[in-house]
Amino acid sequence: MSADQTKLAILANAIRAIANEMGAILVRSAFSTIVREARDCSTAILDAHGNVVSQAEMIPIHNGGLSEAFRASVAQLDLTTIGPTSAILLNDPYAGGQHLNDFIIFQPVFAENVLIGWVGNTAHHLDVGGGGAGINIDAAELLQEGIVIPPLLIDVERDLFGGAIDRLIFANVRTPDIGRGDFYAQVAANRTGIERLQDLAKRHGRDLVVHAMAETLDYTERRMRAAIATIPNGTWTGEACIDADVRGDVPLKVVATVTVADGTMVLDFTGTAPEVRSMFNSSKSSSLAAAISAVRCLLADKDIPANDACNRLIDIRLPEGTIVNPRRGRPVRARIAVSYRVLDAIHEALGQAVPDRVPAQGFNSTTGLYLVQERPNGGTRIYADVLGGGYGGAPQYDGAHALAGVLSSSRNTPIESIEQIHPHIRMLRYALVQDSCGAGKWRGGLGFARAIQVLEDNVVLSYYSEHFRYPPRGKAGGRDAARASLKVIRGDEVIDLPTTALMTLQKGDIVQLTVGGGAGWGDPAERLAELVERDLEQGLITPEFARAHYAHAFKSARVA
Repeated sequence: MSADQTKLAILANAIRAIANEMGAILVRSAFSTIVREARDCSTAILDAHGNVVSQAEMIPIHNGGLSEAFRASVAQLDLTTIGPTSAILLNDPYAGGQHLNDFIIFQPVFAENVLIGWVGNTAHHLDVGGGGAGINIDAAELLQEGIVIPPLLIDVERDLFGGAIDRLIFANVRTPDIGRGDFYAQVAANRTGIERLQDLAKRHGRDLVVHAMAETLDYTERRMRAAIATIPNGTWTGEACIDADVRGDVPLKVVATVTVADGTMVLDFTGTAPEVRSMFNSSKSSSLAAAISAVRCLLADKDIPANDACNRLIDIRLPEGTIVNPRRGRPVRARIAVSYRVLDAIHEALGQAVPDRVPAQGFNSTTGLYLVQERPNGGTRIYADVLGGGYGGAPQYDGAHALAGVLSSSRNTPIESIEQIHPHIRMLRYALVQDSCGAGKWRGGLGFARAIQVLEDNVVLSYYSEHFRYPPRGKAGGRDAARASLKVIRGDEVIDLPTTALMTLQKGDIVQLTVGGGAGWGDPAERLAELVERDLEQGLITPEFARAHYAHAFKSARVA
């Protein structure tokens, strides 16, 4: 490697470090547990043209869609007069956003009065107005889900910090103090990115930093082409479905036809279910990000930089008017459910080409759970959490337990943090669920259960989840995983609820959520006896489960 190439590599890593530092600033500065603890946010560095060059290791579905938001902003705004205090603000899912809770902020970076790039980030906001606190499961149009912010070119000093945009947004939010705290954490993260990039340009020269950004993208494209080329040429089709629409009983199918040809790929979603009137539509930006993430998961090269050059060789076709690309105005609050089926359908297709790279299905869903209480003084308490499940098993390894899915990668919110700021609830139980994994040569990971007691009256439960009807599916002879459920325990009464619901609770009610595990990979009869014994010793499976799936691994006395 020449001296110039070495310096470019150093600069590329420095830019990535800046994106990671932005992420750390955003998390540490945020007010809400959903950002501060769960880390439902992302940060990135973009070049002057709006291509994501480097992103923090946070949430793939956020980062994968940032450039889509920037391109939509460019199409609507005149950016010829931008200056150091300019910013682009949006959350519109039909202008590159994902869903209304995700606020996106871009700010330009100038060095010697020349635009050298942009910094940007996304954060999930606790409340954005709309027809109800928590999740408005009956929303039939986007406007009912919250305030819609199209791409706006604003001036940070004039419009924020008590300015017109600040006052307009947070007049439409039920938790303005928390919302402002998270919003200005986003601004602080961008400010850090701007300062670090300017310092880098000052030390090494503006032109060299710009050149390093371009080289990073070209380098990623070369590695991406080589990685795709290891997949055989051909065409394969896969399908996956979510349980049903809101109050429906018909599964909603995602179909992906994948064509690989000499280091390039086409992902065609023709045949996918039509858009629905409910929140179970995936915005185009979310579907694109999910598709790219699905492909990256299966490439043999696991160290390809995550940036927009990953997209150059993949042609993604999302028919308009389907649940993966709805027409303007449709609600998209629970878009992550369909986005995960985009991932599952691609994996189902490519599993026919490279079966040893494709894991069994994980729980692959995000449960959005809200417990909201309107206070007598007009304030609102909102407990919100984003919860995952078990991962699927795969050749040479078992699935992981109780993690957010690969598209969201959110962190676990500690019980102490939840109870500290939510006096209207108490966490009674939070534990792995025995036997929730799918059996296999390589078993899936376990799901978990949470039991939350409501301590006061006038608390409303709203949520969406998945796999209540259809379990995560096993591969190569592996068994399916357990399904999820949500029950409300009221004294001696147990109330079973569907995949999504809205319910007013009473003091003393217990909300019991159980999410499923990951499915198994390979014939359970091939699982090594010592691995089964280890699972029993650790309490992951019961003797009954072992007797049903792994009887070969024990002496008759062990399973009697």
